[in-house]
Amino acid sequence: MKRLFFAAAFAFVATFAGAQNLAEAIKYSQNDYLGTARSMALGNAMTALGGDLGSVGINPAGSAIAPYSQFTISPGISMSSSRSGYSSWAEEYYRNQNNISQNKGYLPNIGVTFTFDTYRKSGLKSYTLGFVSNVTSTYNQAFEAVGVNEKTSMLGSFAVGAAPYKPGELNNKGNYFNSSIPWNYLMAYQSGMIADAYDENGNPMVDEFGNYTYLGTTEGLFKNSDGTYDIRTLGALTQTSRVRQIGAKQDLIMNLGLNFNDNFFLGVNFGMPFGNYVYREYFREAAVNPEDFAIEYNNGTVANFSHSVYQYSQNSSFAGFYSKVGFIWLADGGFRIGAAFQTPSFVTITDKWTVAGSTSFTDSQYNASAQPGQNSEYSYNLMMPYRFNAGIAYTFWDRGLLSFDFEMADYGIMRYKTVDNYIGNSDYFAVENDVNRNFAGMAFQGRIGAELRLFQDIALRAGAIYSTSPEYLRLDNNGEYINANTYLNNYEEFRSGRASLHGRKPMNDLNWIYSFGLGYSSKGSFFADFAMRIKPLPASYFNPYTDYIGGGDYTPEIETFWRSGDMVLTLGWRF
Repeated sequence: MKRLFFAAAFAFVATFAGAQNLAEAIKYSQNDYLGTARSMALGNAMTALGGDLGSVGINPAGSAIAPYSQFTISPGISMSSSRSGYSSWAEEYYRNQNNISQNKGYLPNIGVTFTFDTYRKSGLKSYTLGFVSNVTSTYNQAFEAVGVNEKTSMLGSFAVGAAPYKPGELNNKGNYFNSSIPWNYLMAYQSGMIADAYDENGNPMVDEFGNYTYLGTTEGLFKNSDGTYDIRTLGALTQTSRVRQIGAKQDLIMNLGLNFNDNFFLGVNFGMPFGNYVYREYFREAAVNPEDFAIEYNNGTVANFSHSVYQYSQNSSFAGFYSKVGFIWLADGGFRIGAAFQTPSFVTITDKWTVAGSTSFTDSQYNASAQPGQNSEYSYNLMMPYRFNAGIAYTFWDRGLLSFDFEMADYGIMRYKTVDNYIGNSDYFAVENDVNRNFAGMAFQGRIGAELRLFQDIALRAGAIYSTSPEYLRLDNNGEYINANTYLNNYEEFRSGRASLHGRKPMNDLNWIYSFGLGYSSKGSFFADFAMRIKPLPASYFNPYTDYIGGGDYTPEIETFWRSGDMVLTLGWRF
């Protein structure tokens, strides 16, 4: 049950729905280096090692280490599995555990370097030109959860969010492209998911703020003894939530490496990050017993709700540029030291999205559906973090090596901008950038790799990576730590100065990746490497809808445990 006066409270929050948020900025900005099988097996602890085309994106000087030209190609498979449970309200156990797996083929690395000898006995002894493509992130996840909910409904959620808009506005199909009304509310009204609410005198229900009351098709309006009204879900609903993500980010690199005296190496990259991201969301709710959901129309006929389907899709493509400089020094006694700095990346992102909805009844003549006639498209710019990484390695003659890396990136500088960036749009992303500034910050990554040469031509490798979260919590003036979502839900309080932010701390999310692999190097030009890595992730939580506010009501939540992995085979030739 939800009290009607809570509808107005959601009107402000609903305006922030969109793709240009903190989560999206972090998604596109994070690097999860893959590259060649050798670099992946060593946990990408390659800053001080070099010599491998997977290392070029981490430290540009790595290309100059190898005294030969080389070509590599690295096909791979990205594997993802999830186990999800469904809770129809906040304190309920996550029931009906469901397992989903999703595997995708991709190309983590392809590249070539050309090494040119200067024939000098000292100084610049050789230089290397390289053209390399390395994958730096993959978006490969899917989950599905099913549960029975007697308390709330997504259709009721749409009814609450639509409150600030007039029925005529919601029924206007031209408003998909000619207004700021969120598409899901337009779709819900036009597909029969929500309808106008009238009091016992047949008058539209509008509050003192001008907000309309709408009813989800799964809901009923009940008058209390004190003259107020409640809205309640009419019966049990079987709810199915499904989310799928695919895509990848990669760096196209033009590299110059310089070899000075065979012990000091400099490198410069001009990098062009590009990629695509696809998100699909599906939500279905069906009446357990359609007889509980009788809808009476103005002409006196009655139809029973059967089920509804909501779908949202987002297709994003992006491309940009950055530069990177690094060095590697071969010190005495087998030690190597390296470091690299990467400028912030500037990318242009183009989002295309659409929503679709349908409502079905036991009598099909009342069925309705809505979908915009074409995708909406919007382009914008994003400034990504700068990065600094340092490494130290020790080589045991020709028997093996140990390597350690440390990397830091400042996500607090992430900023959205309009593509045209004219003065009238200078504050278009003011809210999003305020969230990025306050709730993102420095993130750190440690990497370790080891190699043992079992035979002259066979090497065994292993590695590990740990990463801290770029998201931060902030202290409010009540002394409680809040996240970005809480800040947004109370944004008017903070914007007006009635609430304020103080101290901060990073979220306690420490992610680990474990890797291992084998390498083969022939006496001729051919070499091959194989690697596999496993990435267990902490539990994540997803709310299909979240606008039932107060009154003891709760919205469903899905708990998902993820496990992902990659297998990569690198084939290479020296020349």
